[in-house]
Amino acid sequence: MRRSGRSQAAPDTSTAAAAAAAACGSPGSEDEVTASAKLIAAWRALESLEPRPLFVDPLAAALAGSEGMQAALQLARPWGSVDGSGSDGSSSSDAAEQAAVTQPAAGQSLPQQQEQQAQQTDAARRFCYSNVSARVWWFDRQLTAALARPSQPRQVVVLGAGLDCRPWRMALPPGVRWWELDMPHVVAAKRHQLEQLGAALSAAAPAAHAHPLCAAAWQAVAADLGRPGWGEALLAAGLDASRPVVWVAEGLLMYLDPDQANALLRGMAELSPPGSVLIAHNVTTELSRQIEQGGGLYGPFRRELVATWRCFYPPAFERQALAGLLQQAGWCLGEVTTRARIAAAVCGWGGSSGGGGGGADDAAAKEAAAGEAGDAAGSNAVAGQVDFEARPDQGEDRFAVFFTAQR
Repeated sequence: MRRSGRSQAAPDTSTAAAAAAAACGSPGSEDEVTASAKLIAAWRALESLEPRPLFVDPLAAALAGSEGMQAALQLARPWGSVDGSGSDGSSSSDAAEQAAVTQPAAGQSLPQQQEQQAQQTDAARRFCYSNVSARVWWFDRQLTAALARPSQPRQVVVLGAGLDCRPWRMALPPGVRWWELDMPHVVAAKRHQLEQLGAALSAAAPAAHAHPLCAAAWQAVAADLGRPGWGEALLAAGLDASRPVVWVAEGLLMYLDPDQANALLRGMAELSPPGSVLIAHNVTTELSRQIEQGGGLYGPFRRELVATWRCFYPPAFERQALAGLLQQAGWCLGEVTTRARIAAAVCGWGGSSGGGGGGADDAAAKEAAAGEAGDAAGSNAVAGQVDFEARPDQGEDRFAVFFTAQR
């Protein structure tokens, strides 16, 4: 038997719901939005502890905290399961209890723990690829590609960074300067946690730090991205608007209203000379319609959190509409894809993002044609390896769009 969509995702048991609720605060609150970042960090931590992970984030588990980790463990789908039970008949709850040991022991780093687990297990994963893991993997690859462009951008700005830890885990080219923008309380709390965890906050920090900085410089800027002034704050923090910039907007745009999102896009364009790149994703008008009809289930996010999302973009199959929206803000659309196609690439089907878009129209048409041939076979093979919809442009795969754009 195989699984082909979110309808067969890990069961929403009362235990899992309680754990997720504990991690996410009161509906629609600032605490809930902040705690959703902890849940995202927990998903990154679970992926990091797989025998052969898509990425390794040694800070994620500590940043997620015990409640965030417990929520992710309860929601994670055991590898090889079809209906919420593992291939050996164990339940998701049982698997979560077994996986609790994946949190690094005292005095042991996450990579050391990971290596030990890999020696004790075969190549099989503990959990299916989560939609968060697929998303992070895609953003990582796009960021690496952007930094390798002929324009050689060496400035990275992450908008609404939350608990992102890329400057401490990614292999970056020499000379990359890194800025993060988020609300003041998020910036302050994250900085405190990073210091407590021994993360170097500057390249000149002593080598004794447990987590050295992989960028040439890192700076966190407190700013409300929904209001004017963030650009000035970024310039005051040292951004050089005459040099190319890579902008990253992961898990951000849906929290703004359409006018705020458009202003943000225009503001980025004004600070971006030719050679700059935008890497982003957003929820789509397809999800908006579901919410209006009383639906809006989009795991692993709580219905109450989804109800707070205000900005929706055209889905991947409406490329021209998305291109027009970005063009009005000063950007030229590049790659467009969906989570199912990203999953296909993760699992060995399709191209760099599993198809679904490209640069120029000719390239997009060729890639789409090639992608269609592999979609059916690919989605069948991928369905048992992910915890989300594996069929391109079907069901919940229509609810999010991933894209790049250039100046």
